[in-house]
Amino acid sequence: MGKFKYSREEEKINKVLKMNQEYSQKLLNDEGTITSRLSADKNIQSSEQLLKSLGLHQGLQKAKQQAIECGKIDKLQHRPVLESWEEIEMKAEKYHPNEVILEDILSKEEINLAIKELNEINEEFSRKTSIINKIDLRFLAVATALQVTKSLLFPYVANKLGYGNSFDSSSRLAHNDKSIEKAHREANNKFRDKKLEKNDPGHWINLLYQTPPYDITVGSSAIGINMEGKYHRLHTLGHDPILGWIFGTANILTDIVTLNNFQSYRVIRHPKMKITPDIVPISSMFYESYLQVKQDSLNLPAAIFAEFQHLKSDVNTKLGLPIPILETFNENLAGKLYKNQYDTLCLARDIKIVGGSFLVSTLIDMIIGLVHGLFRDGDESKALYEVRTRKILLISNTIATTSSIIATGITQNPKSLDIGSLLSTVSHLFIDIRFISKIKREFIENEIDKKIQTELDEINRLYDTY
Repeated sequence: MGKFKYSREEEKINKVLKMNQEYSQKLLNDEGTITSRLSADKNIQSSEQLLKSLGLHQGLQKAKQQAIECGKIDKLQHRPVLESWEEIEMKAEKYHPNEVILEDILSKEEINLAIKELNEINEEFSRKTSIINKIDLRFLAVATALQVTKSLLFPYVANKLGYGNSFDSSSRLAHNDKSIEKAHREANNKFRDKKLEKNDPGHWINLLYQTPPYDITVGSSAIGINMEGKYHRLHTLGHDPILGWIFGTANILTDIVTLNNFQSYRVIRHPKMKITPDIVPISSMFYESYLQVKQDSLNLPAAIFAEFQHLKSDVNTKLGLPIPILETFNENLAGKLYKNQYDTLCLARDIKIVGGSFLVSTLIDMIIGLVHGLFRDGDESKALYEVRTRKILLISNTIATTSSIIATGITQNPKSLDIGSLLSTVSHLFIDIRFISKIKREFIENEIDKKIQTELDEINRLYDTY
């Protein structure tokens, strides 16, 4: 009867370890294998000595190098048969039907050495993190497991939601689709009729219905500007989903087009609507906008509504709207993304996904913090206890995002796992003392803690303050 208790899974592992240990020992002690190996080594040494005596030393080195290179390229003629873990467990069960304990596998000295090493790891980890309370250590393991689960599920969920993908233009409408034009016209009519109930007709009605100046490319080539035809939305700030509310509105008020380099040009409508070489300073454009707003109180609301309707009618078309602001400082990247059908709706989708991931992390921290708070003794300082909680959350997040052992121990490619398998793997690993000890040792040896040392020092300072 051993001094350790084992779960059903650990009992199976013990049998597998014992079986492999005995197999290995047999191979090491098998006289036939030993003789064959010694004979092969002797023949190789004799052949090398003969070649050297014949002055073929350089050729020998070259042949060795060629053999190494061939070994890297050539496929194995006899591949080992890889058994599933379940098959190995069944074989071990037949090989050792009776209980196998650690004392059957390791000597007393080896067990004591392992326990000593485990204690040293735990003591060093507690010294570096100042987490010595058993409850806090358990919460640290749970918090880390939850953050790891979230991190591993993110690629799976993100892939399902199309994270990073371009849109399918076949699912979008043409820019001049009748349904878009009808909806645009009806919205303008509704706005106009509502305002006419209490106001007189004026220039503001023209602002609603006329083509906005930033939708024109005629005349641009004559002044050396390439607006790329159908990709003109990329080059005009009136089509920017964010900057358009400022510059697009001002453009509508003044019949000026502002390009993504913030250069503005006057637009004329007669005899033909086109961009002119007349450069308008930004300050002058906004002053003209001010005069238009001052002239009629409905000009600004009408211009804003016209800008809103234009962005709304463009956003779901086959070309969509470019990513906001990017075109003003990196036109090449903005153009590459836009022409590859990654537009503002794609960005909005990805921001929601990333925001959702951040929200989940925040909720995990809140849950851990709230539940951890339930274990506080009545006579314990609330401020000191909150410092302990903060430390648990900081270290768990750091380990979850930086540990290479976690990444390799769970999976190299989480997308290949179904959610059930992934959750099962995480739950099993984070109740495994050996796995947790490896993480602690990695934290110590690889000095992951250096990345958070400043924050830990600050938390410890707060702890000493109370």
